[in-house]
Amino acid sequence: MKIRAIGLAAVIVMASTSAFSQSTTVTVTTPPEKVITYVQKAPAPKEKIVVKEKVVVGQPLPDTVVVTPIPDDPDFAYAIVNDERVIVEPSSRKVIQVIQ
Repeated sequence: MKIRAIGLAAVIVMASTSAFSQSTTVTVTTPPEKVITYVQKAPAPKEKIVVKEKVVVGQPLPDTVVVTPIPDDPDFAYAIVNDERVIVEPSSRKVIQVIQ
């Protein structure tokens, strides 16, 4: 009976270990202060861009949103969507930071 209990405990531990190893880690680069300042001062587009989806850090912006590169830092771009200024990674369009 003890052997069955030990075997069952081992199976449970192994199953939980594999479940933990499947977690996803999102790495987000913090933009430099000069990029944040640039985005804060950038003029808003004449037409408001509104999307149904909520803007979330780590998620890409829809293709309908215009992403504008930061002139002095090609690692970052920005957009103004749903009245929020966001800094994005240009290649993936993933939101890095929402500027408050």
